[in-house]
Amino acid sequence: MQERIKIIDDYNQLLFEIYQQENLLALSDNHYSYKDIPVLAISNPAVVLSVKTGLHDYLNEVLHQLNIPNSDKNFSYSESELCTITADIKYRIGTLYIYHPYIVKLAESYGFHKGKKHFFYEQTLADARFNREIPVVFESIYKFWQRISDYLSCFFPEVILKVKGRTFFHHPFEHIGSKYPQLLPSEHLQWLLQFSTEEYPVFNKRRSFFVHSRGYDNEFFGKFLDRARDEEHSMLAMDKERDDLLDFLKHQLLNCLEGYAHLMRFLNEMDIQKIGEGGFSYKLFQQQKNVSPI
Repeated sequence: MQERIKIIDDYNQLLFEIYQQENLLALSDNHYSYKDIPVLAISNPAVVLSVKTGLHDYLNEVLHQLNIPNSDKNFSYSESELCTITADIKYRIGTLYIYHPYIVKLAESYGFHKGKKHFFYEQTLADARFNREIPVVFESIYKFWQRISDYLSCFFPEVILKVKGRTFFHHPFEHIGSKYPQLLPSEHLQWLLQFSTEEYPVFNKRRSFFVHSRGYDNEFFGKFLDRARDEEHSMLAMDKERDDLLDFLKHQLLNCLEGYAHLMRFLNEMDIQKIGEGGFSYKLFQQQKNVSPI
């Protein structure tokens, strides 16, 4: 038992060193503070306003109508869930860094046949672990943005009603863009909109392949078989693909942290007013014009 504890302690110590070296952060780090923002308290003004205006009660009515548990679309649960997911993403990426120095370098794996160089892929356990962890990281990142959508939808219950509770990342942004253009001047909403239309589709296309086609391990091995295995430039390209994944996933983690901060700031910019039974107006605090009720 003590030997196992030591293995666990040594493993975690290595992870902590990698976190520091690679500047991997989660929303739960620094006592739940990101860029001096108190992560779990940043949306308090928006949540309080939703309660005062009756928007929160209307949300609960919508959830009840759709037979959705309140815990599935809940401010407090969503915030803590988002923090937990970023910690998971950080852990998964840290794990990739542990295995990365020991993955097979195809350009260095070769032999000669009749005087000609031929490359081979003799997979090691570390290499397999690296490949199989990659789709898990993608799924964790995807889960984060789905929860961001859930959180934002809590302030726009009509979205939840319209899609019968199955909110995907793009739904609330499409709704806001088409129905509440007066919210678009928010620089924080603009960051989220730009990410949702430019970076997220690129990320999600790669993620969808692992889910709906085949896993990264099989895909990578298949690529190796399909390449001309006597061409060094092909092997170098495949090595670079895996090396570049680390920076790509680190950038996705940073997007998650930034996205959380921008979302919370945007919510605090919104002035929400009740204008009828189940009807609410939305505007930015510096604006004066109300909009049609939902």
